Amino acid sequence: MKIRFWGVRGSLPTPGPETARYGGNTTCLQVVRDDGPIIILDSGTGIRALGDHLLSTGKPPFDIRLLITHTHWDHIHGFPFFSPMYIPGGRVEVYGVGPLREGKGFESVMRDQVTYSYFPFENTMLDNVVQYRDYNKMFPDGVERSFELCPGVKVRLKLTNHPVYCTAYRIEADGKSFVFSGDHEPWLSANPAAENPDTIALYAMMNDRFTEFCRGADLVVMDTTYTQAEYESTAKPQASKRGWGHSYFEYNIPLARKAGVKRMVFTHHDPTRTDAALDRLMQEKYLPLGQAEAPGVEFLAAREGMILDL
Repeated sequence: MKIRFWGVRGSLPTPGPETARYGGNTTCLQVVRDDGPIIILDSGTGIRALGDHLLSTGKPPFDIRLLITHTHWDHIHGFPFFSPMYIPGGRVEVYGVGPLREGKGFESVMRDQVTYSYFPFENTMLDNVVQYRDYNKMFPDGVERSFELCPGVKVRLKLTNHPVYCTAYRIEADGKSFVFSGDHEPWLSANPAAENPDTIALYAMMNDRFTEFCRGADLVVMDTTYTQAEYESTAKPQASKRGWGHSYFEYNIPLARKAGVKRMVFTHHDPTRTDAALDRLMQEKYLPLGQAEAPGVEFLAAREGMILDL
């Protein structure tokens, strides 16, 4: 099993010379195996290049499983541009969960992107190829379940801390394990001294559960949008990123140690972060911090086109 990165940026695409090395496309990863269906995680703008790659190197029609973490734009706005969906005879199964508090199901959110209001095709044109699988319908008693995606591939779901329903994925196949967090914010109190002890205990339990979800994984690809200083912004509380649903380096490095993972890749790079700035952060601060706090773990910053062999 290999993991290939097609989009590593968070929030919105950031094309340009200052982001060319790490990449400006939003989230999309591919699980590469020797056989079985094509497995993709999230459909940010990176999925367009993936679709073009499949057409240039493979033989359509394709059998595809697309796993969506959540329906925020940066994780789905490449979906209408995924060219294999438009090839008759193909099969594209799209899995995910909708923003329930908005009263919308998963299928309606995905289909609404491909309408004449936003796009030169109607979603009904895809009905013979695209099928939707809503976790709330698959697992009405709770979505934190495991299921067989296809022969030899087991998928386990974990809800993350995010403003809308968001599922992290643990994929186990070919004797290896891979975790993709999607978007995830630690469960933390802004003011622990004033917090109810029961609430603090609940936060700790939820963080422990996420650590266990990652336990022993060969690779964890983790939302690491911010530095801790950016996340907390104690000097300017109005600029704090608390509650935005994203994590930071200083939290994820200890998580890797506690979970006993082999490799952790930082992804969902802040759209304002240039290549040069990310180089400085990694080389001057976070690689040394990783060596000090989690010496048995390899840490990397995600780049478009990067392929990791598990």
